[in-house]
Amino acid sequence: MKKHFLVILFTFILSVNYAQDTIITFNNEKIIAKILEISPIEIKYKKFNFLDGPTFTDKKSDVLMIIFSNGMKEEFKQEPEKKIEVRVLESNDYYREAAVVSTKIEERGAGKFRHKNVLLDEREFHNLLINTKDKKLVALASSAKDAKAIQYIGFAGIPFGMAALLLFIKSIPRPLFQSKGFDSTYLTGSAVCMVGAIACPITSASFKRKRTSCNRAAVKLYNEKY
Repeated sequence: MKKHFLVILFTFILSVNYAQDTIITFNNEKIIAKILEISPIEIKYKKFNFLDGPTFTDKKSDVLMIIFSNGMKEEFKQEPEKKIEVRVLESNDYYREAAVVSTKIEERGAGKFRHKNVLLDEREFHNLLINTKDKKLVALASSAKDAKAIQYIGFAGIPFGMAALLLFIKSIPRPLFQSKGFDSTYLTGSAVCMVGAIACPITSASFKRKRTSCNRAAVKLYNEKY
């Protein structure tokens, strides 16, 4: 009778040891368990010494190996942690759309232009046109630069006007309105200077229009090509 009892006990112990699964974690922790489910993300099991107890769930990434009750082993590779980049936004970034960078040139007033969201003065604008190596654009830029240089001739009208006034005063006879009359030399010089005083701003205005026209034509041509 005693021998039969020992055989039954030994058989029970063997069956118990044979039916248990072993979970080994990356922390070298051994968990004697009964595996219920293995999904791509997690492992569900019950602890072997409390099979009627709660179901435990571990991340698959935390488990090194499972030794099943039939002796089979399943090893798992530890996945590297994914770094999550956190970008701190300014308060108005929540509603701000991404800035669109335009390759077109926009006129932004007298001598001011905008290209790729950058404000350019006229000199920078002309350099941009010249760097394209396009013959028509280079010619328009050169014409606009020349017109700008000549445009400042308008300031010469000021000294011409002052000279015309002084010469006219010089031509007046002393005493005033004597029979001798006005000095023709000074009077002629005054007239010539007056013509210059009038011609300079007219010429300046003409070259200013040419400068503006060349710049606008260059903007249009650039936008058509680029």
